[in-house]
Amino acid sequence: MSKQIPKETAAALTDAVRELEARSCAEVVIEIRARSGSYAHADARFAALIAFVALVVLLFSPWHFTPLWVLVDTALAFGVGILIAQRSESARRLMTTERERATQARTVAASVFFERGVANTERESGVVVYHGLLERRIEILADRGVLVAVPAFEWNRVIAAARATRADDAMALVAILRELAPLLECHLPRLDGDRDELANAPWFAEE
Repeated sequence: MSKQIPKETAAALTDAVRELEARSCAEVVIEIRARSGSYAHADARFAALIAFVALVVLLFSPWHFTPLWVLVDTALAFGVGILIAQRSESARRLMTTERERATQARTVAASVFFERGVANTERESGVVVYHGLLERRIEILADRGVLVAVPAFEWNRVIAAARATRADDAMALVAILRELAPLLECHLPRLDGDRDELANAPWFAEE
C-alpha cells in the first residue's frame, strides 16, 4: 500500500496545530502512517487460507492430479496469497483482530513519542496524535505536564472519542485537534516566552 497525504489535508492539519499552539503551551506532533507494522503474520494467514482452498479444490476436483502437482500448486497458491495480502489493506484487516490492530497502533504511537522529540519539550507539554490508516485508528499520547494539568476524566473523554472515530482518512484528525484546542487552552494556556519547539506539519511514513 502506498499513500501520501493530499496537500490540502497536510495544510489543514498544519493550520490546526498552529491554531492550537497559539492558544496553549502544548506542543503537538501529528504522525500518520500507512500501516503500523509489516503485518507479515496477516500475510501468512491469508496465504495459508488461499493455499488451503486451492488444496481442497485439487483434492476434490473431477480431474486427477499427481501428488507432485498438488504440492506445487498448493505452494504456488500460498505465494500468490502472500502477494495479494501485501497489496491489500482489506486482506490484512480480514486476517487480524481489532485487538491486534489496536495494540500495533498504540505501540507505534509510543515509539513516535520519543522519535519525534515529544518527550523532550521544555514544559513537558508534548502531545502525539497518531493515525494508523490501515488500522483506521487514532491514538493520543501526552507528556506528564499535560496529564497533570488536565483532569483525568476530561482527558479520558477526548481519548475515548478519538479511539471511537472511524478514521478513514487524515482529515479526521482536524476534528480531534479542534476538540483538544479549548481543553489545552483552559488547563495549559500559552505563556509569555513560549516557543515553537516541534514541527507543526504532519509526519508521514509507510510504516
